Amino acid sequence: MGSNTDSTATPLKVIIVGAGLGGLSCGIACRRQGFDVTIYDQVQEFTRIGDSIGFGSNTSRLLHRWGVGKILETIASTPVSMEIYNFNDSNTCLGKDKHIVEIEAKTGYRALVGHRGDFHLILRDFCIGLGVRVLNGSKVVDYDTSAPNVTLSTGETVTADIVICADGGKSEARKRVLGVDDVPLASGYAIYRGFMDADRIRDDPLAGKFKTSEDHIRLFLAPDMHGFINTMGGGEQINAVLTHKDTGDIDEAWTKEANKDEIMALLDGWDPAFRRVWELFPSCLDWKLVYRPCLDKWVADSGRVALIGDACHPFLPSSVQGASQAIEDGATIAKCLAKIGGNGANRDDIPIALHTFFALRHDYVAAAQRTGIEQRDSWHNMHDKDTQAFKDKFDINKASMTNIHLWENDAEKVVDDQWDAVSAQVRKTLAGQAAALATE
Repeated sequence: MGSNTDSTATPLKVIIVGAGLGGLSCGIACRRQGFDVTIYDQVQEFTRIGDSIGFGSNTSRLLHRWGVGKILETIASTPVSMEIYNFNDSNTCLGKDKHIVEIEAKTGYRALVGHRGDFHLILRDFCIGLGVRVLNGSKVVDYDTSAPNVTLSTGETVTADIVICADGGKSEARKRVLGVDDVPLASGYAIYRGFMDADRIRDDPLAGKFKTSEDHIRLFLAPDMHGFINTMGGGEQINAVLTHKDTGDIDEAWTKEANKDEIMALLDGWDPAFRRVWELFPSCLDWKLVYRPCLDKWVADSGRVALIGDACHPFLPSSVQGASQAIEDGATIAKCLAKIGGNGANRDDIPIALHTFFALRHDYVAAAQRTGIEQRDSWHNMHDKDTQAFKDKFDINKASMTNIHLWENDAEKVVDDQWDAVSAQVRKTLAGQAAALATE
């Protein structure tokens, strides 16, 4: 089925709830197909929050195709490998995972690693430049999935052809759209995060060793823990991350101030330079990692409202794919809607498009989501818990990223290749469900 070219029809009107990385990317993808797009976000004003984030080549491929990749690339870090160290020795590099450059050579697209806030603002500005309306201070408080429409906190109701919910891990839409009143599960782990200008370590006798003029990713492996020291922005910024076991109460906030004494106690026995970096951070964040299995339903019964990204399949940071998979969701939805006639001539087929989006993505994303757990468990179980020595001779193949195959994916090509077969099956299934309801 190809796009309908009826020039008298009006473009599909798309509402996106949530202007995070996934929502903005979905807005870009939909606008490029010619849709009328409005994004609502409850935050009054976007600021440069967060620290490092990475997009694999699967995402940078899409971002370059859409025209924003080159802009992001100008501020992205350029590490050529992930150097791996034992937790108590920053002097001896055990090996280098070079997948980051190998995949670039294979796909033609490099990974994009940079400050989350910088990437976010670039995507916001690019969206607006394309003609997407990005409306801050606009909180969605209710949904009518049949219309479909959204109701804002002001009482205003806005109707569209499609509503895409990209409202993140604490999604209100999960309950209001799908009737899923889920409770987050404790993953048993938490992350400490720190970010600062590299000038703070320049002259330090211990941490100064990490001040370089190049970008580096350094992974430190420990029993039940792993940590990163990343130099970014041409070596001008330092980001550190520490994933550790945590049995505290679940708190989904990722802006909670960390207790520095607790961090240093946890790092007892670690390499002195690694410890010193954490001492020098002016402040750190304590992020409790919660987990939700990939939902079995992303599309409302009306077939006109769908969830994407963390709202339906949150990823653990160890997968290095959370933002990338949300962006792939947006790309897939836009392509599926274009297949039914993006100028709105085939509005009756919107449920076909959104259910096909789900059919194309669900199993793939569920498997990708599990790689975060598998990667963490691989890194955290290389040591004997009693002796804290490696159980076996260090093997770079066992320590390297295990889900690099995800980086080769082209979400838009998947739609082109599989649309006919998958949408035909979706159409048959929906017709059968309608017939069954008619006989009740």
